[in-house]
Amino acid sequence: MTRKKKSRTSGQIGIRHKPAAEARQERDRPVETKKKGAGLKSGSRNALVQADKTESSGSKNKDPRIGSKKPIPLVVTVAEQKLLAPATQPKAVLAKAKPVEIAPEVELAQIEQDERLAELLERTEQGEILTGKDAKYFNAKTARHAELLTLLGLDLDEDEDDEDLDPLAKLEQTDWRKDLLGE
Repeated sequence: MTRKKKSRTSGQIGIRHKPAAEARQERDRPVETKKKGAGLKSGSRNALVQADKTESSGSKNKDPRIGSKKPIPLVVTVAEQKLLAPATQPKAVLAKAKPVEIAPEVELAQIEQDERLAELLERTEQGEILTGKDAKYFNAKTARHAELLTLLGLDLDEDEDDEDLDPLAKLEQTDWRKDLLGE
């Protein structure tokens, strides 16, 4: 048996493409129309504008690119400062809000019922050191509480005076060992 060399090319597999020249002839060409112009021709913004109206003053045609010839002062004069000063003043007058007056008894009751102050008081009793806003709030409220107590005559300093009058307190403070041993 003889061997036959295999060929890499096989016959046509798909549809044959037309040559480029043939394909170009068959393509439909769009009908060519004149392009519509968009805007003015180039360089038109720099062209001088011709005025249709004739001015009665007899002045020449002015170039629109050139602005006013009026001199601009670079330093404000005293007269202009006086004119500008009222315009820069605010129209509304700001007034500080007055705090609402509360009876001392009511204010004292509010301070004593304040939950935040009670919480801070517990924290200080436990030995915690307050810082920042908590410390400011605590100091302000306790100072106001002390003021209200003195204003209403309910001083806490009465406890110190009671110690001097109370004989049992003096008895508890006495050191009996010294008396018994004769020291």
